[in-house]
Amino acid sequence: MIDRLRNWRERRLVRRVTPAAARERAARGAAYLDAVDPGWYRRLEPDTLALADGSCCVLGQLHGEFRRGLVRAGLLDLSSAPRANLSPVRFGFHCVPFGDEALRARDYAYLDRAWREEIRRRRQAGEGAPPASAGDAPDGDTVPEEDVALRPVPAPP
Repeated sequence: MIDRLRNWRERRLVRRVTPAAARERAARGAAYLDAVDPGWYRRLEPDTLALADGSCCVLGQLHGEFRRGLVRAGLLDLSSAPRANLSPVRFGFHCVPFGDEALRARDYAYLDRAWREEIRRRRQAGEGAPPASAGDAPDGDTVPEEDVALRPVPAPP
Protein backbone atom coordinates (compact mmCIF):
# COMPACT_ATOMS: atom_id res chain seq x y z
CA MET A 1 0.00 0.00 0.00
CA ILE A 2 2.75 2.47 0.95
CA ASP A 3 4.72 1.58 -2.19
CA ARG A 4 1.65 2.17 -4.34
CA LEU A 5 1.05 5.53 -2.71
CA ARG A 6 4.71 6.50 -3.15
CA ASN A 7 4.62 5.46 -6.83
CA TRP A 8 1.41 7.44 -7.40
CA ARG A 9 2.93 10.54 -5.80
CA GLU A 10 6.12 10.26 -7.85
CA ARG A 11 4.19 9.80 -11.13
CA ARG A 12 2.16 12.89 -10.26
CA LEU A 13 5.29 14.90 -9.53
CA VAL A 14 7.09 13.69 -12.68
CA ARG A 15 4.37 15.37 -14.77
CA ARG A 16 5.38 18.68 -13.17
CA VAL A 17 8.86 18.64 -14.75
CA THR A 18 8.05 20.95 -17.66
CA PRO A 19 9.48 24.15 -19.14
CA ALA A 20 6.48 26.10 -17.79
CA ALA A 21 6.99 24.77 -14.25
CA ALA A 22 10.70 25.61 -14.43
CA ARG A 23 9.88 29.17 -15.57
CA GLU A 24 7.47 29.54 -12.66
CA ARG A 25 10.04 28.26 -10.14
CA ALA A 26 12.84 30.44 -11.55
CA ALA A 27 10.54 33.49 -11.53
CA ARG A 28 9.74 32.79 -7.86
CA GLY A 29 13.46 32.47 -7.05
CA ALA A 30 14.35 35.59 -9.02
CA ALA A 31 11.65 37.61 -7.23
CA TYR A 32 13.01 36.33 -3.92
CA LEU A 33 16.54 37.43 -4.89
CA ASP A 34 15.20 40.81 -6.03
CA ALA A 35 13.92 41.31 -2.47
CA VAL A 36 16.98 40.08 -0.56
CA ASP A 37 19.81 40.95 -2.99
CA PRO A 38 18.86 43.74 -5.43
CA GLY A 39 20.97 43.71 -8.58
CA TRP A 40 21.92 40.05 -8.18
CA TYR A 41 21.45 39.44 -11.94
CA ARG A 42 24.30 41.85 -12.79
CA ARG A 43 26.81 39.60 -11.00
CA LEU A 44 25.93 36.43 -12.88
CA GLU A 45 27.49 35.03 -16.02
CA PRO A 46 24.56 33.48 -17.94
CA ASP A 47 26.84 31.74 -20.47
CA THR A 48 28.38 29.58 -17.72
CA LEU A 49 25.20 29.16 -15.69
CA ALA A 50 24.68 25.48 -14.86
CA LEU A 51 22.37 24.70 -11.97
CA ALA A 52 23.68 21.12 -11.75
CA ASP A 53 27.11 22.52 -10.77
CA GLY A 54 27.30 23.95 -7.25
CA SER A 55 29.81 26.62 -8.24
CA CYS A 56 28.20 27.62 -11.56
CA CYS A 57 24.58 27.72 -10.39
CA VAL A 58 22.82 30.95 -9.44
CA LEU A 59 23.71 30.75 -5.75
CA GLY A 60 27.18 29.39 -6.54
CA GLN A 61 27.98 32.32 -8.79
CA LEU A 62 26.64 34.79 -6.25
CA HIS A 63 28.21 33.27 -3.13
CA GLY A 64 30.98 30.92 -4.30
CA GLU A 65 29.14 27.67 -3.62
CA PHE A 66 25.54 26.41 -3.61
CA ARG A 67 25.29 25.46 0.08
CA ARG A 68 26.93 28.68 1.22
CA GLY A 69 24.51 30.55 -1.03
CA LEU A 70 21.53 28.83 0.60
CA VAL A 71 22.59 30.25 3.97
CA ARG A 72 23.70 33.68 2.75
CA ALA A 73 20.54 34.20 0.69
CA GLY A 74 18.44 33.29 3.71
CA LEU A 75 16.93 30.15 2.19
CA LEU A 76 18.46 27.96 4.89
CA ASP A 77 18.68 29.03 8.51
CA LEU A 78 21.21 27.15 10.64
CA SER A 79 20.57 29.04 13.87
CA SER A 80 19.54 27.22 17.03
CA ALA A 81 15.96 28.47 16.63
CA PRO A 82 15.48 28.39 12.88
CA ARG A 83 12.51 29.79 11.07
CA ALA A 84 10.93 27.65 8.40
CA ASN A 85 13.51 27.00 5.70
CA LEU A 86 12.56 27.84 2.13
CA SER A 87 12.71 25.08 -0.46
CA PRO A 88 15.50 25.49 -3.02
CA VAL A 89 13.44 23.29 -5.36
CA ARG A 90 10.34 25.50 -5.08
CA PHE A 91 12.48 28.59 -5.76
CA GLY A 92 14.18 27.02 -8.79
CA PHE A 93 17.67 26.77 -7.30
CA HIS A 94 17.72 22.94 -7.38
CA CYS A 95 16.18 20.17 -9.46
CA VAL A 96 13.40 17.91 -8.31
CA PRO A 97 14.59 15.41 -5.68
CA PHE A 98 12.84 12.38 -7.20
CA GLY A 99 12.90 10.34 -10.37
CA ASP A 100 15.87 8.99 -12.25
CA GLU A 101 18.99 10.81 -13.38
CA ALA A 102 17.47 11.63 -16.79
CA LEU A 103 14.49 13.34 -15.18
CA ARG A 104 16.71 15.41 -12.89
CA ALA A 105 18.97 16.34 -15.83
CA ARG A 106 15.92 17.45 -17.82
CA ASP A 107 14.71 19.55 -14.88
CA TYR A 108 18.14 21.18 -14.62
CA ALA A 109 18.11 21.95 -18.37
CA TYR A 110 14.68 23.57 -18.06
CA LEU A 111 15.84 25.55 -15.02
CA ASP A 112 19.03 26.70 -16.76
CA ARG A 113 16.94 28.08 -19.62
CA ALA A 114 14.41 29.68 -17.25
CA TRP A 115 17.10 31.41 -15.15
CA ARG A 116 18.78 32.76 -18.30
CA GLU A 117 15.42 34.25 -19.26
CA GLU A 118 15.05 35.87 -15.83
CA ILE A 119 18.57 37.32 -16.00
CA ARG A 120 18.05 38.59 -19.55
CA ARG A 121 14.68 40.14 -18.68
CA ARG A 122 16.12 42.00 -15.69
CA ARG A 123 19.15 43.21 -17.61
CA GLN A 124 16.97 44.51 -20.42
CA ALA A 125 14.68 46.28 -17.96
CA GLY A 126 17.72 47.80 -16.24
CA GLU A 127 19.01 49.16 -19.56
CA GLY A 128 15.73 50.93 -20.29
CA ALA A 129 14.42 48.31 -22.70
CA PRO A 130 10.90 47.06 -22.04
CA PRO A 131 10.91 43.83 -20.02
CA ALA A 132 10.46 40.72 -22.10
CA SER A 133 7.57 38.42 -21.34
CA ALA A 134 8.18 35.07 -19.67
CA GLY A 135 7.28 33.27 -22.90
CA ASP A 136 10.00 34.90 -25.02
CA ALA A 137 12.82 32.69 -26.19
CA PRO A 138 16.16 33.45 -24.53
CA ASP A 139 19.12 34.62 -26.58
CA GLY A 140 21.77 31.99 -27.25
CA ASP A 141 19.75 29.17 -25.70
CA THR A 142 21.53 25.91 -26.39
CA VAL A 143 18.77 23.57 -25.18
CA PRO A 144 15.88 23.72 -27.65
CA GLU A 145 12.48 22.87 -26.22
CA GLU A 146 11.92 20.51 -29.15
CA ASP A 147 14.90 18.40 -28.15
CA VAL A 148 13.70 14.85 -27.62
CA ALA A 149 15.79 14.53 -24.46
CA LEU A 150 13.83 17.39 -22.91
CA ARG A 151 10.32 16.15 -23.57
CA PRO A 152 8.27 15.22 -20.52
CA VAL A 153 8.62 11.60 -19.49
CA PRO A 154 5.32 9.75 -19.82
CA ALA A 155 3.97 8.52 -16.51
CA PRO A 156 4.47 4.77 -16.02
CA PRO A 157 1.27 2.70 -16.22
